[in-house]
Amino acid sequence: MKFELEGAELETFKKWDEEHRKTCPVINNGKSYPSDATGFRLTFSFSPTGLGDEINVNCACGAKCDCTDVNSW
Repeated sequence: MKFELEGAELETFKKWDEEHRKTCPVINNGKSYPSDATGFRLTFSFSPTGLGDEINVNCACGAKCDCTDVNSW
């Protein structure tokens, strides 16, 4: 099974990430600090539904972004 951000979902994520990087306490000068044993700052969650995939992104600082494009359902 393969999950990807495409189209509007990808654009929503890019816009959010660009703005969030400016204020994220986990990032210093545009570089990520390891936030857990694996060192990743972002967690992507794909939840398949009968209509399409619900897509959420969570930052290690607690910020969240809903990238779901319900218009593609």
